[in-house]
Amino acid sequence: MNEKLIINTNLLRKESEFRTKSCVVEKAIAVSHAEFENLKRHPLQDNNLIAGNTDLMYCDSDDIYHCLLIYDEEQGDGLLIESEGCSYLRYAQYIPKARDLVERHQDSEIQLTNGERKLHELLNETAERIAMFAKLSYSEFSLDDVLQDIGCDFDEVKKMLVEAAAEILNERKNIKSVKIHDLDVPFQPDISVEIKEENSECEDMSEEPDMGMTM
Repeated sequence: MNEKLIINTNLLRKESEFRTKSCVVEKAIAVSHAEFENLKRHPLQDNNLIAGNTDLMYCDSDDIYHCLLIYDEEQGDGLLIESEGCSYLRYAQYIPKARDLVERHQDSEIQLTNGERKLHELLNETAERIAMFAKLSYSEFSLDDVLQDIGCDFDEVKKMLVEAAAEILNERKNIKSVKIHDLDVPFQPDISVEIKEENSECEDMSEEPDMGMTM
């Protein structure tokens, strides 16, 4: 993962302070890259999406702005808009990585562990790299090659999986301890788990479950 983070924005010179307003996103709409570029380049032109959602955009008595967020479904950036009843970008701000903000908000009820976040980031980076090469007319991909291109390999993926599994197990009430072993040492388990003793009487299990796997 050797690519630098790129943020599309405008840098202001010698600002005395940064004043912000509370903005509620009443609706988020994903559009094609071409449609977003047209909106970005012609913000004062009438737009059907804005015209169809003017009732959602206003400033309330508490000075909170209620806005429409239109974002590029491919590139991810967006425009936060309060049209004040108009069909163009009367008040607007460019929002880098708007799609990520929307997706994180939609998934806010799902609390990811650190390991799960790493895997999620790797999946996104892998998909974006494949999409980038697909635009260059490539149509077939080897996961080994893609991971190598972003500076990762399957050993790192395995470590992420083991760490994520351990974090999930540690959060379970019936788990007493979880230990990750050195994954570089052959012929040993990757992870050891100890279950808490049950206080209640358990039914007698006449047959042991067949665990045909080793971790």
